Amino acid sequence: MTDSVTAGPMSWQDAEPARLKRDMKDVADFAPSLEYQEPVAPDGGGFPHGGWFGELPIWPFERPSPEGLKELVGTIGLTVAVVYSAAHPMVAPTVHPLSVQPTVHEESRSTWHVAPGGSLCLLQSDGGWRPEASITELLAKAVGWNIEYVLMKHGAIQEMSVRGIVTDTSFDDLITKYSRTNGVKEAPDTEDPIVQN
Repeated sequence: MTDSVTAGPMSWQDAEPARLKRDMKDVADFAPSLEYQEPVAPDGGGFPHGGWFGELPIWPFERPSPEGLKELVGTIGLTVAVVYSAAHPMVAPTVHPLSVQPTVHEESRSTWHVAPGGSLCLLQSDGGWRPEASITELLAKAVGWNIEYVLMKHGAIQEMSVRGIVTDTSFDDLITKYSRTNGVKEAPDTEDPIVQN
């Protein structure tokens, strides 16, 4: 008779070591200021299955940043906690903004793309996450969320977009025009009817 060994649950990192290695490389390339957080005991903190903590870049997109972006959002990117679930990569990580604090009102309105509890709504549906996708797709959406959040707070837009800044280039002109009409120090474009003299 052999002794049976009772094994605890396997972490996703042990089950998917290649995915962890890929996530670490992808995040290091996309947002070098994010630091990996090792899993901790469930009662020991905010990363029971691991995650990331730190600052996202201000504009990581492949197109040039719009004029006035830094005047609008500042020179420091959004600080986030990215929390893996036990089922990663089958279930998307949760992204929590830390350098901005959405209000309870904002959490209760879908126009802000913030879930109750303060995590960001970055996918249009539960099925919007593809397990094979890079975690940087969510991080890019979080950067776009931050820009739209600032635009919402300033009243430049009435609701966040469905497509998002990652793919919707119409925000580029809006950022520049909004910055110009609200005192950003750059040469005014007198041909633009939005510019206030």
